[in-house]
Amino acid sequence: MLTQPPFALFALTDLSTSTLNSLLQEAHDDPSVNTWWWYLATLDYRAAPQRKPDGTGQIGTPAPIDPSFSSPFVGKSLEDVAQWLRGKPQTVDVDDRYFGVLDKQAEKSGKIAICRLNDPKVEKEVAWCILREADYSTLFLAGLDSDLDWNELVQLQRYTLEL
Repeated sequence: MLTQPPFALFALTDLSTSTLNSLLQEAHDDPSVNTWWWYLATLDYRAAPQRKPDGTGQIGTPAPIDPSFSSPFVGKSLEDVAQWLRGKPQTVDVDDRYFGVLDKQAEKSGKIAICRLNDPKVEKEVAWCILREADYSTLFLAGLDSDLDWNELVQLQRYTLEL
């Protein structure tokens, strides 16, 4: 039974459905995780995983996705993504702080940029991102449990998106 909500995944560049399917499948197939923890975000909050009254977690987006899928976040910025996350209704069951971004590197390298929202009082809404292989991305997120971990990692492995 899942208790951790899925993580939103935003494609900020135009990627083929084949690439999206491959990334989702690789993240799912990690034997330590083996669940659909990435939700491929759309603008429609009603299409997102919804909180269950019993508190059990939902799954994200299973592969294969609809072949006609086109990300509404292509050309958007990290600040746009932050607005989507901060504006989501309480009924939407995705992680409130950590999320993934797919940029031009995703197609070439099979990696997901993992990002974190800052405290809303901080000037920059999104902290730096860290690049991880798709098949390790959800295990990595499951192991993050403190700001100290994140801050140390960012100092060593900061990643700037390629849009």
